[in-house]
Amino acid sequence: MPPESFPQFNPLDPVQRNERLHHFSHALKNRLGGLWQAAAMLHDLPEGPERRQLLDLAERNFFNGAAELEQLMDDFAVPRGISKVQCAPVELVGLLRECIGDISFRLERKHQEVDLAATGTVLINGDRQVLHQLFEALLSNASKFSPQGSRIQVTLSEDGHALAVAVADRGIGLSPEDLEKVFVRYAMLGSRTTDGESQARSTLARAKQWAEVHGGSLEAASGGYGKGSTFTVRLPVR
Repeated sequence: MPPESFPQFNPLDPVQRNERLHHFSHALKNRLGGLWQAAAMLHDLPEGPERRQLLDLAERNFFNGAAELEQLMDDFAVPRGISKVQCAPVELVGLLRECIGDISFRLERKHQEVDLAATGTVLINGDRQVLHQLFEALLSNASKFSPQGSRIQVTLSEDGHALAVAVADRGIGLSPEDLEKVFVRYAMLGSRTTDGESQARSTLARAKQWAEVHGGSLEAASGGYGKGSTFTVRLPVR
């Protein structure tokens, strides 16, 4: 956004500073997204070392630029994401079934199935819309990084004073190095989606924050490449 759009901008005013940085963030991410889309068109070029080098360069620039932007936002202590939720009783099993239905287009395209090991009525106290985003993000991630015809397992259990929802896939897995960065926004990971799906590399970071704003947690585990991954959400018992 051009400077003239903020004629009265005062960098010492925290409200105006945050608003300006949010506009900058949105504009820059759009430009980086355009760069990534243009780079993706290189897939039409003949196979060869030059094409692979160009694709790697574009990917590194995209994710490094986005990561630098995130660092800038952190340096300025700009609040992001959700700081408060509107809590009410939420029936968890029904919500999980709804989330599975909402990603059915992904599952059908890759001939995947989700096994939900949960029955009955399980109530928690939370923001239904935010929890829906959280579980849909984990299910979409499992689908993207799993091969054609694979199964995704969702289990619900009580873990001490918390309810644990685990989303486990049999996909490409995560290395120990990737596990350390999997919740870092726009971190460059070694994993790649199995069918060329887009990977924004910020969704899991947001999912972790969505769990934490409910007083819960989100953890990742993997035995390494080729051994799948499990993402476990723990939420306080109502």
